[in-house]
Amino acid sequence: MPEPLVACPSCGLEVPEGKFCKLCGEPLTQSEKETLPEHEFVHGQEPDISEETQEVEASSLPFFEVTIEGMHYEAGAILLAHAELIVIDDELDRIIEKIKATRQALQLQQADKTVLTTRAEALRTEFEQTKTRRRELISVKEKLVLEQILEALDKHELRLAKLEEISGTVDKEVYKEQRVEILQTISDLRSNLKDAIKTGKRWSKGIKKTLKILDKEMSRLDAKFKIGDVSRPKYEISKAKLERGIKVVAGGQERLDELLRLAGKR
Repeated sequence: MPEPLVACPSCGLEVPEGKFCKLCGEPLTQSEKETLPEHEFVHGQEPDISEETQEVEASSLPFFEVTIEGMHYEAGAILLAHAELIVIDDELDRIIEKIKATRQALQLQQADKTVLTTRAEALRTEFEQTKTRRRELISVKEKLVLEQILEALDKHELRLAKLEEISGTVDKEVYKEQRVEILQTISDLRSNLKDAIKTGKRWSKGIKKTLKILDKEMSRLDAKFKIGDVSRPKYEISKAKLERGIKVVAGGQERLDELLRLAGKR
């Protein structure tokens, strides 16, 4: 008879009943979660962003024009959001530098103030739009299952190390009970990690295939421009869009490869 399943409050997936989630290692009940040490997940987000539930609804995820073959939308959005944040921060730095340069130019006596004022307004609009997009990306707090498992392993291995340190100061039966429980959780996590690695490798292949498709699109665009089928303004806009998409997807590839590398060491 199959084990009854419950929804994990941390990762949102259905797992067998028990004290801890067999996938991410988090407690399955709120009361148990509150008795544990403080949450150790690090989101790397700005301090002014309020903490919300880690579960992300598909409808609330940022829109991405690029989709990765073989990767469901939620996981793809989580991966690409992390990668695009890096691109966004570089873009904001460049926009700020342009704004500063434009303001300095406006101070020159011979400056064409009409042209520069128009440019400054355009840059301010671009800056606000980029900041809005950044807020959308930061709102994605969920993590890939592979990352959740790695963090859960770190946490429970730390619990085991702490238990070993106090082994001589607690009741032997209590020590044994806690040790068996932690070791079982770690064992379950390692088993789930193997499946997550397989999925991650499959996603990695899909990302590489997506990058090849984008590279072909770039070559196709270059060819159309050179034979006169595409005007220069349209070519420049399309080229910049494709280059940005490639940069974001390549960043996602780097992030996933790093997670797989860390997982391979476990």
